[in-house]
Amino acid sequence: MSGTISRPHTHRPFSRRPFSRRAVLGGLAATGAATLWGGSDAMAAPSLASAYPSILKFQVTRDGNPIGHVMERYRPVGQDLQVDVFIGFMVSLAFIPVYRYEHRSRETWRDGRLVRLETVTNDNGDAQQVKGRAVPGGFDVEGMEGPVTAPADILPSSYWHPRFTDSSRMLDSQLGRILEFDIAKVGSERIEAMGRPVEADRFAMRGDIDLDFWYDADRVWQKMAFTIKGGFMEYTRVAPAPEDEGQFGSPLSTGIALPPPGTA
Repeated sequence: MSGTISRPHTHRPFSRRPFSRRAVLGGLAATGAATLWGGSDAMAAPSLASAYPSILKFQVTRDGNPIGHVMERYRPVGQDLQVDVFIGFMVSLAFIPVYRYEHRSRETWRDGRLVRLETVTNDNGDAQQVKGRAVPGGFDVEGMEGPVTAPADILPSSYWHPRFTDSSRMLDSQLGRILEFDIAKVGSERIEAMGRPVEADRFAMRGDIDLDFWYDADRVWQKMAFTIKGGFMEYTRVAPAPEDEGQFGSPLSTGIALPPPGTA
């Protein structure tokens, strides 16, 4: 499977429909996003991520064992904000790789709105691709389950956006479907991030995807935890390395890569 989407269907408007209540990697594809916390939709796009460092990096563990990293990069491109996501997991048993997950995505934000999304994924050998663009009154998505028109204010599953905790649905960046959920604030906790204690607010997401995540006082994403396929997964924020910059946009191990910016 090449990962190219070529389903000649008419775009259907998003409507609520049942999903299984389970955590799915698609909802974690950063993993991945339209106003500052309590701010206006009309603000300049680059200011959306003003509280974030240029690169946000997490070490990912499964039952306490390191299996990979999730990284997000935030940078202005003209009047737009570009958010790039890198995910790489490898699960091994007795030093033998049994599962590989890779994901790359590029989000383009303009005037507080997601205007373009491009993703490629290798889910243990299954090639997947999602493309999306803003249209009047909505966001057209070409995903693995066919075309759909999402609401104009949809957020992709990269979790960085300050409005995320006020949301009840998001776009699965891996498969291109809409996930629905409820989010509740659990309370404030002291967690470890960047090798030091950090006070953070904990939120619980329950619905089509179940997970907990933490934001600090500046509404910067600090941690995530969930259970999938019998394993307890944790994202713990760590310091990026100088070589991490070159990982964004790099091809998957299958050779599939995102198109150059502005060419899709």
